[in-house]
Amino acid sequence: MQFNHFSIIDKPLAQQIIELAELGIVFDNKLSAKQILETLLTTAPVEQTSLAISQEQTLVDFFVADTSLTWDIFYGVGLQLLGFVANYEFQFSCAIMFAQDLNLPMVDLNSDILDTPTLIQAIYLLMNSRQKNGMTLIEHWVSEGLLAADNQYHFFNDKALATFDTQTLIREVVYVESPVDTQNRGTYDLIKVQIIRPQFDDKLPVVMTASPYHLGINEIANDVKLHEMTGNLAKKTPHLITLSDQGTAFPDYDKVEVPAAPDNQATEHFTHGWTYSLNDYFLSRGFASIYVASVGTRGSDGFQTSGDYQQIAGVTAVIDWLNGRTRAFTNRQKTHTITADWASGHVAMTGKSYLGTLAYGAATTGVAGLDVILAEAGITNWYDYYRENGLVRSPGGFPGEDLDVLAELTYSKNLDAADFVKHNTSYQEQLADMTAKLDHESGDYNSYWQARNYLPNTDKVRADILLVHGLQDFNVTTSHAFNFWHALPEHITKHAFLHQGSHVYMNNWQSIDFSETINAYFTAKLLSRDLTLNLPAVIWQKNNASQSFTGLASFGAQDIETIQLGYDDKLAQFDNQYPDATFKQYSQNFHKFKVDLFEGKANATCIDIHIPEKIRLNGQIVLDLRLKLNDSKGILSAQVLELGNKKRLTDVPTTLDLKTIDRGRNFMLDDLKELTLVDKPYQVVTKGFMNLQNRQKLTEINSVTPDEWTKVELRLQPTIYDLEANDTLRLLLYSTDFEHTIRDNRDVTYQLNLQNSRLYIPKES
Repeated sequence: MQFNHFSIIDKPLAQQIIELAELGIVFDNKLSAKQILETLLTTAPVEQTSLAISQEQTLVDFFVADTSLTWDIFYGVGLQLLGFVANYEFQFSCAIMFAQDLNLPMVDLNSDILDTPTLIQAIYLLMNSRQKNGMTLIEHWVSEGLLAADNQYHFFNDKALATFDTQTLIREVVYVESPVDTQNRGTYDLIKVQIIRPQFDDKLPVVMTASPYHLGINEIANDVKLHEMTGNLAKKTPHLITLSDQGTAFPDYDKVEVPAAPDNQATEHFTHGWTYSLNDYFLSRGFASIYVASVGTRGSDGFQTSGDYQQIAGVTAVIDWLNGRTRAFTNRQKTHTITADWASGHVAMTGKSYLGTLAYGAATTGVAGLDVILAEAGITNWYDYYRENGLVRSPGGFPGEDLDVLAELTYSKNLDAADFVKHNTSYQEQLADMTAKLDHESGDYNSYWQARNYLPNTDKVRADILLVHGLQDFNVTTSHAFNFWHALPEHITKHAFLHQGSHVYMNNWQSIDFSETINAYFTAKLLSRDLTLNLPAVIWQKNNASQSFTGLASFGAQDIETIQLGYDDKLAQFDNQYPDATFKQYSQNFHKFKVDLFEGKANATCIDIHIPEKIRLNGQIVLDLRLKLNDSKGILSAQVLELGNKKRLTDVPTTLDLKTIDRGRNFMLDDLKELTLVDKPYQVVTKGFMNLQNRQKLTEINSVTPDEWTKVELRLQPTIYDLEANDTLRLLLYSTDFEHTIRDNRDVTYQLNLQNSRLYIPKES
């Protein structure tokens, strides 16, 4: 086990003493080191009778004995406070070594003799340390009653503590007036907003999650809408794609005056609903938690516009309301207005996948009041989610899905029978229009997709950007985070958490103080305090070790290593077509196809590349290929594996303990999780896909001349990956991919001139 602390802020001793005193932990400067420890454990909610200092002596006996405190004793007690079991998980005689192996933050142990100032510093660090159960020691003690739940702000190490009462939360619903009319009804769409906030006499900041899922999804309609994967790749006519201006024009309607709600009180409330456990964590620390689903969802108005700036406007309208710039009503009938008189106007956005996507989109509007986003595995260009290089490409794990399918899933208005009666006919008309415009047949970029690309608007970003992405995420691929990172203006503050998981959250992992790090950031940005957190630009999880994170300077290296794929004039070859039985088997189970592909049993050219020296790959691998095929259209798919039996991390976290993390004073409980090492014969490093008719650039369609050599450059998904000396990379080049691409079983043969083909690896110097 190894802890990774990024949230601990270095403080001078005098400030540490002040912060400890504010918790009620006051040390008399005349006390001995031993008495200092006794004062701490008497003040904190600790059962001293359960602790020992050795195999022969209990802590209680130690305090009355004529024995001096040593560092071995201190860290032996400290490890027990952090949840480790003496005599089994660690030995008292090796307590310091065990603490060092855990990577606990420790003082410099230059002497066996403890002086009081150094001991106080050690206590301060220990209280900021991770426990085995995924909470820091100070958070555990506050949950156990070290501080009263007085609904006032208290801070330790520049992080808000859980001192707001979660048993008396206010849960209310309002309907915010957006600036859009997505069904052309002649009135602005109302957006249902669910608010959970602690009671407080002053203004609260807001942590907001925009999720089109949380009020319900329509899985039946989704499944019916799925596109057929089997078919022939479309033949395209060569041309240049022109894009029309996609600036979003909002209607200008007169607004009818509406009286204010009596005492400015909401009339609609709710009990339970989906919440994000990171938001639950912030509730008890004095942050309101808001959930908004935007247009076309249950309880709101409008059409599900799926990622465009009308949907984003339904989100930013809530930020405008929190800042007094637009109206909200107590009900859908708009009988009374209500203001956010409890809100400070400072907002952070959180969430994964579609939730992180809407955070990215909101940030690119530059809306005032949005101070920071935590975008986890979010989409920054919707074309790159459902397409790649002119090819229709299903997101990992969801063959046949396209944007119109997702619209069916998230148009939750149809779950209410009355809304179905009133709006389904017009909805189906708009959905059919969406299906036509997204052009599932050709896979080309067009103005429809341009309207759902946030990257051209990164110059409007004013919020700080915290992005999180799994380097094994082939649902929302890493290009979304990478491209947004590099598109941001230089003056924007940005940090990236890049883990080795797939499409997963990381806020409940044992090894990293992620929630506490975000706490330090949000506390500073939303409560107008100094940002003292010294956070690396990139926090990267190592791919070849358990529970190991490190700071990096950048996402994307400048140095390039060139690898020639062959050294003679022998041609490599692969076929597209499979026997009917194999094709049917792969179509029914794409996981079987992937195993056969990775093990060299599917139709592919397999090139094993020896890596002689240790190297850190950081960025996009680029393939420069010379190929030809005996047809006028084709798919190029590529995957890079790291090959060989060894321990590798799972891409989905394992549950270590159920309901062990307290998200705020005996409030919501969360499972403790971690990516774990298992035996694996290979690991996917990256992959990429291309329609060879779009090989020049995205907005240019070119013909493919049969049996003519063609130069193709394919950029694979960005990653950061450590390779050891004598590791082996396996490059797989093939055509149809049964998870991602159209399942094309035409009789097509591809040839590759490996001598004239290259692999470019971006590496850290």
